[in-house]
Amino acid sequence: MLFDIISPIYGLFFDHQVKYYRKILNRIKEEVNINQYERVLDLGCGTGALSYVLQDLGLKVTAIDTSSGMLRQARRKLKGTQVELVKIKANERLPFEDDTFDLAISSYVIHGLKPKERVEVYKELCRISKGDIIFHDYNENRSLITDIAEFLENGDYFNFIKVAKSEMGKYFKDVKVVDVDKKAAWYILQNCNT
Repeated sequence: MLFDIISPIYGLFFDHQVKYYRKILNRIKEEVNINQYERVLDLGCGTGALSYVLQDLGLKVTAIDTSSGMLRQARRKLKGTQVELVKIKANERLPFEDDTFDLAISSYVIHGLKPKERVEVYKELCRISKGDIIFHDYNENRSLITDIAEFLENGDYFNFIKVAKSEMGKYFKDVKVVDVDKKAAWYILQNCNT
């Protein structure tokens, strides 16, 4: 798996990512009060930078990923924290009961999935979350470096950017897109239709 191989490289950027997520969470606090949540799922946690910041805010975080390499990095980076790390298999039901989490959040994951895979993620997150879901992902302001990296990863990035809001609108009654950075947005989803 590609992310198992490149996980040590991602690990080098952990501190930078922690600073980035702190800045974003501070910037977005007018739109979303993260402290209103208690139990949070971090879907596709990678090296655990977002999980680290969320637990630092006092939230109980469960972080999941399909990549053993990324989880190995996360274990190292999150040593001494209360973040629970769980390995999952792609395209399988998540190992949690209905309404387990107050919030499900995912950073730079959803764009890499094919349309049918995204639909399954929407449905699963609706099942395990009490209603609030946030995708931190690209907006329409792309860079050449991002285009090249996403082309090499062979995800659905180029299509996702075009259809994100309308696609999400099929599965959620409330879809709000807030630019949180020059090239990133929060897709804030509430009230599942599924």
